[in-house]
Amino acid sequence: MQSLPQRLLVVEDDVTVARALSRTLARRGFSVAVGRSCSAALALAQSFDFAILDLDLPDGNGVDLARALMNSGKVPSVLFFTSSTDPSLLARARCLGAVLTKALGTSPILAFLGSLPAQLTDPPQSHTARSGRARSYRASSSSSLRRSRAR
Repeated sequence: MQSLPQRLLVVEDDVTVARALSRTLARRGFSVAVGRSCSAALALAQSFDFAILDLDLPDGNGVDLARALMNSGKVPSVLFFTSSTDPSLLARARCLGAVLTKALGTSPILAFLGSLPAQLTDPPQSHTARSGRARSYRASSSSSLRRSRAR
């Protein structure tokens, strides 16, 4: 039986979409960190099993962010979840990962994640950043990690 990737990065500037996606993924057992901008995602120190990125972000685009995250080793692969209609940007995105439109909802994302190869099995926990700065903390016995409950 295949194990799903556990640590997901979601970069979405729309608070409602980010919250809904984060909660849906957390209910399915994923650990989710949410950033609302390119700079917030790039500022994260940890790495992730997978990233779900919007294409239109306040300080850049998801394609450039995906390249930066993959080149730095923070994520091995990405999926774009977007409402963008820019044909050039969508074509560039398809060169890096799958592209799903937000109009389809989250079911295709869950199906896509279920088809990925096994990666890690960390215990799930979800955190959503309230501001442009990303926040992600996992429960740990280590005193160097803090726990945060974002609402």
